[in-house]
Amino acid sequence: MTSRINSLDQALDIAGSLIKSATYTLLEEPNSLGSPVSGQFGISAQVTDVTSGIVTLDGLSGMTVSSIGRFITIADAADPNNNGTFLISSYISATSVTIVNASGVFPDANSGSLTWTERNPYSLEDDLNYIRTDRAAIKGVNYYDSIPTYVRPTATNINLDANLSNISGHTTDAKVIVTNRKFENVTVNEGDTYITLTDVGNLKHADAIDITGVPIWDGYDSGNWNSCYVEFASNLETELIAYGGLPDGYRIFGRVRAGSGASPDSIEIEFRAVELGANVSSSIPYTWDGYQPTVIDVYYPYRDMLSRLDENALRILLVNGLVNDAGKDTNLYSLIGAPENSTNLNGLLNNTGSFYPFYNLPNATPSVVDALNTLNEQVGDRNYTGTILTDGYSITASLQELANALSDANCVRIIERVNSAIPAGTTHTLPGGATYTVDPSGNAKNMWVFARGVLRDPGSVSDGNEYQETSSTSITFYFRINAKDHINYIIYK
Repeated sequence: MTSRINSLDQALDIAGSLIKSATYTLLEEPNSLGSPVSGQFGISAQVTDVTSGIVTLDGLSGMTVSSIGRFITIADAADPNNNGTFLISSYISATSVTIVNASGVFPDANSGSLTWTERNPYSLEDDLNYIRTDRAAIKGVNYYDSIPTYVRPTATNINLDANLSNISGHTTDAKVIVTNRKFENVTVNEGDTYITLTDVGNLKHADAIDITGVPIWDGYDSGNWNSCYVEFASNLETELIAYGGLPDGYRIFGRVRAGSGASPDSIEIEFRAVELGANVSSSIPYTWDGYQPTVIDVYYPYRDMLSRLDENALRILLVNGLVNDAGKDTNLYSLIGAPENSTNLNGLLNNTGSFYPFYNLPNATPSVVDALNTLNEQVGDRNYTGTILTDGYSITASLQELANALSDANCVRIIERVNSAIPAGTTHTLPGGATYTVDPSGNAKNMWVFARGVLRDPGSVSDGNEYQETSSTSITFYFRINAKDHINYIIYK
């Protein structure tokens, strides 16, 4: 009979545990295979006999008596029962051994071209090699090196271990952040105290169990003004201000509530007004007045885990700041027309000759600040044509000359005090039979119109204008004119 070495010799295991002899491939660990024997592999093995679960292999090389008790891995056999890792039970010669394979099959169609590798028994040393390989991968340094450290911005003088205890609770799915989402072109009517937003499946309400979603004032986020705050914007005004009554001059904003809205499909935005400069917690309910636009954009809050945020989630800012940068595909250098790493505007500015502001730059290597300060002192080309303005005059002196010339111009000013409201989109006849010449260029060359003390722009509503020159005797406002409003017409004859 043949004999073999016990593959679980404790003395060998303990001796081997003193060192880490190899860096292991972790994918092999579940197979419980020992390390390959150096130089012991080939591609020409063959099955020459199978008797009572003992398979004879030939076509090997370098086998010794010490191979008994080791294992051999066979691959590329035609019969899958011959593939696998098997105990070497006896030594026959340097090219032949027997192995234990109860399912072995003879003959095998691929005999003579089987791939083989001789392996040591799996030991405690192998376990330690896998563990130390893991330790090095987890720590990012040698397994025997100290745990890497980091510092927190609140205590940069203290080194902290980058261990699991410090990482716990600081993963991105443990943190939430309230970002802004946008509803465009929401219709609001005079007299409304709230609006309803509907977006099926996308307006989940935050609750005590799952705090992600839309913060709700009459729910989980009761009392949290910051999380429930809503910003409004329109294409006509950058900030909405209330007119008339107690909130006259107050800033208008919104607060999210569930109301009759159902999660996750709809929410309500109640209107609020707060005195300029005051905290929103001192706000009062607001009813939409006729001075406000009838179509607005709504920036409402949404709380989500940091790990789920879209990469652009933080690019929308609150409170009439930069709301987005759509179409801004240039950086600051390209925006000012300077190459990257420029430190001054030398050679970049045009029109630096006489009568231009940049002719007065303070030095040969001006900065952007230098150029802006120069423009602040002298604006525009001071080389004039015609008989009214004088070349080289400052802007103040030139404006005075222009004012003197305009005083001689024939202009008529008409003030109309509106007795009843004029709805938006209604053609309105000029008072007292007044007439003017319609300017087809849309530049109001022949009549200026002031409403509520603001000079209004004529043209199409799609371009953000405020009225249309309808005929020589009428105009059409795109917004509501209220009773007792004043309209000033300055007509050039």
